[in-house]
Amino acid sequence: MKEYNIIVAYDDPLKRLGIRTILETPKHLKFNIYDDISSMENLKKIIVIRQPDFIVIDATLNSNNSGIELARYTRLHSSKTRIVMMVFSLQDWLIKKLKELQIKWILYKADTLENITKCAGRVIENKPYVSRIFRESWHKEKANPFLNFSDIVSQQLSKTEVKILDQVASGKTNKEIAYNLFKSEKTIKNHRQNICKKLELSGSNALFKFTARLRNVYY
Repeated sequence: MKEYNIIVAYDDPLKRLGIRTILETPKHLKFNIYDDISSMENLKKIIVIRQPDFIVIDATLNSNNSGIELARYTRLHSSKTRIVMMVFSLQDWLIKKLKELQIKWILYKADTLENITKCAGRVIENKPYVSRIFRESWHKEKANPFLNFSDIVSQQLSKTEVKILDQVASGKTNKEIAYNLFKSEKTIKNHRQNICKKLELSGSNALFKFTARLRNVYY
């Protein structure tokens, strides 16, 4: 059984205990949890010494924004550590900071205890995770400020569909895509219909417009 070292930087002792209890429950995973946050300096020492697999940070640690400072310190002194950030809201300035720090695991603070296990699983798989309340908001806006083109489609599409979508983004016709992927035009057409259904797209050239818009937003 592989073991994972986790630091929990949360100054609410009851919530911290809750996170520890939940993460220690799964039988197929072994989490070594370090949550002594008696001081920021002690936290920083643990990060340097333990080089954790990932760290869960309260963005408003110590009732200010020192969680961001700790995330930045982690990036500098434990570059392989993946960072999970707990937030109540995502204002523009915070989104900017999290993007700068390349943080792709974001928990809605009020739901942390309900979703920490799922989020931890996504961290282990190195797949992005964002709490539903934020995902629903971004879905309405048709944009997610944290996920790049590949992240978005890979969460919803098969490997073949991702390849087809990439070809669509390059302006390839069904005939060209079929030739490149050694499939029939009918198969490609069916895949495109399935992709549109999964991504909730409709209208003329919907897939091409979708890829063009995403590339403009995320690149």
